[in-house]
Amino acid sequence: MNHALSRNHWIDHLRAFITLLVVAHHAAMAYAGFGYFNTSLYIASTHPVVDAARSQNFDIFIGFNDVFFMPLMFFISGLFFWGALQRRGRGGLFRERMRRLGLPFVLAELIVIPIAYFPAWLQAGGSMDAAAFLTDYLFHQQWPVGPPWFIWLLLAFNLLILLLPGRSIQILSTNLANKPRAVLALWLLLSLLSLVPLSLWLGRYTWTGFGPFDFQLNRVVFYFLFFLMGAVLGACNWQRILFNNNSLAGAWGLFWAVLSAGLFILLQAMTYRGWAGERGLSAALFFEILYVVLCLTTCIALLSLFRSYVAQTGHIWQSLSANAYGIYLFHYPFLIWSQYMLLSVSMSAAAKFLFVFAIALGGSWGLTALLRKSSAMARLI
Repeated sequence: MNHALSRNHWIDHLRAFITLLVVAHHAAMAYAGFGYFNTSLYIASTHPVVDAARSQNFDIFIGFNDVFFMPLMFFISGLFFWGALQRRGRGGLFRERMRRLGLPFVLAELIVIPIAYFPAWLQAGGSMDAAAFLTDYLFHQQWPVGPPWFIWLLLAFNLLILLLPGRSIQILSTNLANKPRAVLALWLLLSLLSLVPLSLWLGRYTWTGFGPFDFQLNRVVFYFLFFLMGAVLGACNWQRILFNNNSLAGAWGLFWAVLSAGLFILLQAMTYRGWAGERGLSAALFFEILYVVLCLTTCIALLSLFRSYVAQTGHIWQSLSANAYGIYLFHYPFLIWSQYMLLSVSMSAAAKFLFVFAIALGGSWGLTALLRKSSAMARLI
């Protein structure tokens, strides 16, 4: 199998699909049943704009996304690390990552994200005074990072691996070759060790950082592990190692999908019964272990399903894949402003969600496609 060709089909489509989930996730956050808005410190709210129209159905959707989609994004990004390193060398890869990740992050934090957060300032009772907004944004709200937290953290992971000894990734890759069950067992073990102790110690949703360089403290090692696993597997013929006739570790994609659904139902039941932390250490430990198992199972299910069923390219998939990075960068202003404009509109939470999702996806997709007509912007996003 030609590894490069397979990358151009299903793996890019999977990354684009996750980008769609990110947009849908953020669209749903304004209408989640658990949502709240802090008028004195809007950065402490569950979302920049929170609507009175709510639905607990969105809690389930958001909870499921939260389990897997960012770890899977880091893993997919890691898959391309070794090939880029071989083509460009350390110096060339450093410059390319600074251009493709560092510069877009800076531009997003200086322009895109402040525009996105202005409606939060307005919902909190702020005026149309841009200077007052920026003063509050930088010093009181402490420069919210928004979705580009993923971009700066991905850049940091790339730079960190570049500091490793030259052959370390290749040595790890060689030792895991032709051992699919060993790969999954090691991946699961390291995932448990990287997330469970920190979640029990620090809490499940603890963010920290300085200025726009925010990250989720309990998950940073977890995310790095997924990126590292992607880099290690990307240094070898990882599809041949993991897959055998479209089955992964001896099981088909539909099996992994059904298993993922069953584990998520169990996780939801445990959440409603207070096992996420209200019932003592033993219950919380079991909950965190199940969370990690569900994460890995869902990642495996999506890798298997997309490899089996989404291998063909079409115009829409090609466009979505080509513009996915820009959609991630630009969707937030379209999304937050749409949610703000709908605050006083009498519509169901579901109708508002669909409208916001369509505006955010269409606006960011169209803007990215337009910008990419410039060769300079196409190299950037």
